[in-house]
Amino acid sequence: MTQPSSTDLLAVAHAATTLPLQQVFASGPGHRARLSVMQGVGPWHHHPNTTETFVVLEGALTLDFRSGDSVTLRAGHSLTVPTGLSHRSRASGRAVSLSLEVAEPQVVLEEEPA
Repeated sequence: MTQPSSTDLLAVAHAATTLPLQQVFASGPGHRARLSVMQGVGPWHHHPNTTETFVVLEGALTLDFRSGDSVTLRAGHSLTVPTGLSHRSRASGRAVSLSLEVAEPQVVLEEEPA
């Protein structure tokens, strides 16, 4: 049997020189955890087959929704985006977060609003 090993997620995040970084660091039957480091604005998209839970480790991450609502998460905060809900991530500074989702999430990219 393989022994479990730990990952220093903040060390991986701090070593990232090219953004955005999207790195799966853990997975199991039907699920995965992904480390994200970003600055700027991500694309509008939705996931028809999964919720997406964001957990901010460092910095601040804003999630925008098509309704015009936005939620800003700071280190230690989390939010789950329901299946199918259009959203985008935005960070004015460097933000480090975890995303928890199904093992093979479908990502549907969307047009920018007019």
